Amino acid sequence: MPIRGTPDLKVGPTRLIRWLARTIVRIFYRVDRVGTIPPTGAVLMLPNHPNALLDPAVIWATSGRDVRFLAKSVLFEGPLRPFVKGSGAIPVYRKIDQGADVSKNVEAFAAVDAALAAGDAVCLFPEGISHSSGRLEPLRTGAARMALSAQKAGVPVSLVPVGLNFERKTAFRSRATVVYGPAFSCADLLERDPPAPSPSARFGEAGSNGPSPEAVRALTDRIAQHMRRLLVEADPKGDAALVDRVDRLYTAARQRGWDPQERVLRRRAIAAGIARLRTANPQRYDDLLLRFRRYDQRLRRFGFRDRHLDWEVSTGDAVRFAVRELVAGIVLLPLSAVALAVFAVPYYFTGKGARWFTKEADVAATAKAVGGVLIYGAWLSLIAAAAWWIAGAKAGFLIVLAIPILAVAGLFAIERESAVIDAVRAWLLLRRTDPSTRERLRKRRSELADVLDEVNEWLRSADAPATPAGRS
Repeated sequence: MPIRGTPDLKVGPTRLIRWLARTIVRIFYRVDRVGTIPPTGAVLMLPNHPNALLDPAVIWATSGRDVRFLAKSVLFEGPLRPFVKGSGAIPVYRKIDQGADVSKNVEAFAAVDAALAAGDAVCLFPEGISHSSGRLEPLRTGAARMALSAQKAGVPVSLVPVGLNFERKTAFRSRATVVYGPAFSCADLLERDPPAPSPSARFGEAGSNGPSPEAVRALTDRIAQHMRRLLVEADPKGDAALVDRVDRLYTAARQRGWDPQERVLRRRAIAAGIARLRTANPQRYDDLLLRFRRYDQRLRRFGFRDRHLDWEVSTGDAVRFAVRELVAGIVLLPLSAVALAVFAVPYYFTGKGARWFTKEADVAATAKAVGGVLIYGAWLSLIAAAAWWIAGAKAGFLIVLAIPILAVAGLFAIERESAVIDAVRAWLLLRRTDPSTRERLRKRRSELADVLDEVNEWLRSADAPATPAGRS
């Protein structure tokens, strides 16, 4: 049964909005998913919140279920109101939002309780704010109170922590890894609570008639612990780039795979190790950083990347690659060229418009995505109108159908041909580089990986809160 005042999730504009959100996310990011959520029953999903309005879209794109979101009340009053309301979101009223009537949160708690009782999946962001700190911010108590209230009402709720890990969240076609942790329960905490409250009191603040303060605090801490296990916590202005660089080197040196789950575990360990080493032994940290920089300088001097050092390409392999890619290039190169020509203007103005609109990193990607939809839509309309005016209505209609297909096909063609060009460039560099040079670079890379293992063992012996780099 739909919640009063909100649309039925099975009909209306929700399906279209959900499809649009998923499409935008899949185009903007390269998305990897780790783990799943319970396919049925009441679920309370608990992600971190680094990326404003794109975070709900990422959840929609990866969760595999219809999801009800809690959204700040001010979004129901602005230009995004049709989309937010049409998505079936539940408004919450925050003290930090000017003009918000926090007394209406009783209605928000009631709506969440009804949704969970109906077996829906509900998603809220326990941090309460979108941010770019690169770390999990202190959690608000709302998630714990909602879960405990539903559980006390006899609704078994599965709490699912979610880690949203963006490698470069403002960059188009960068990677996003979404980690769904194991579901857990709060039923054991009900033993600390008084008897079930009356329905009129159940949705208020913790107290004698609601979940006990002790249970709320315990569950909030438990939620934070589960969420933190899924996150690569690193300062985006400093450590994040270093974590990425160390991971790429270690992965290449140890021939590790690029399984998303292993990558997140590895990067969590590296991020924790960097922070611990910098505090515990600054001199050793500085020495290791200097060795990395010297290795990178040598690598850049020859134009290589870590993975290129291990390439062993025979003449036969090179010929087969050339034949295959020449055949593919007959189709993909012209397609790439046409896509670049058609979409260069909206691409330029989307990036420029996002930079003009905001300087906040947690809003920039949302600005690019929303602005891109508007700008590309206007560009499509302009081309279709021109085709209509020049060649008639049929031509305009065909353009409306063809341009989106060209956009998606052109994007993947450009990425494919870019990878081919990179591979050819690396192969030519390897051909003209003395084998001993490559061997020396491989040796330095291996030495750095050995040092990382030694540092990790030292940190483990000092009870550092990290797992070995590259191990799960």
